[in-house]
Amino acid sequence: MALALLGNIIWLFFGGWMVGLGYLLGAIVLFPLLPFLLPFISYAFWPFGRRPVSKKAIRVYQELTFQPIFEDRFEKASATVKFLANVVWGFTFGWVLALIHLICALMNLMACLAIVTIPLTLPNVFAHIKLMPVALCPFGTRLVDSQLADEIEVTYARSFL
Repeated sequence: MALALLGNIIWLFFGGWMVGLGYLLGAIVLFPLLPFLLPFISYAFWPFGRRPVSKKAIRVYQELTFQPIFEDRFEKASATVKFLANVVWGFTFGWVLALIHLICALMNLMACLAIVTIPLTLPNVFAHIKLMPVALCPFGTRLVDSQLADEIEVTYARSFL
């Protein structure tokens, strides 16, 4: 947990606040989606310690382990509403934010050329890459703790065996 806190502080210091403000701006402009985008806004500010997991994998995990995971506000919306929300978000702000994540990841990767900066910039590269799919299509994913995300992904993979 201390590593996640340290990573979040470094992330925020090295430009994570700008990425978070981009998400916040997009959510304010598309204000009907604001309540559903609040978890992603906080995730853009503090990405370490949580991971995005598909709702399909969470559903399989709940069915196999009988462990309820708290409800999402957007859970009861129809698939059409989620699709339309993803399309509107993707065409307005999603592609811009995904491009910003790609550029920031490449810039952090170039900063790794100085050997000393590798411990600071390499986790940021992975965080930006992890945030790109969330930036494009936030509805259909859920943010959970990293340990629970590992459990969900293992259970989901075992369901295919």
